[in-house]
Amino acid sequence: MNSCVRTKLLAWLGIAGVHFGLSNLILPLTMALTAQAAGTADGPGLAVTLLVRATKLLHFPLVTLALYPREWFPGNWVYVPMAANSAIWACAVYYLIGLYRRLGRR
Repeated sequence: MNSCVRTKLLAWLGIAGVHFGLSNLILPLTMALTAQAAGTADGPGLAVTLLVRATKLLHFPLVTLALYPREWFPGNWVYVPMAANSAIWACAVYYLIGLYRRLGRR
């Protein structure tokens, strides 16, 4: 395997891994803060609102829009579409990085 191809693949896998990790770490944090804020009279607050929006953004498009039948992925199999969602994000981010580098050289 060419060194350039290996570097690109590792960069893509790194982006996908970071996105997958953030997508899975933000869920328990959002649920905990939302449950804690449910009993207050002031409402959820800014932190919960930002976390909910960040969760929707990280899970967009595949998980947020539910573009897969839920019956296909019961239980812990939900990580399969989440990994596919991270792969979509990695492709988009990697493309944007390449576009930025090409436009920066001009």
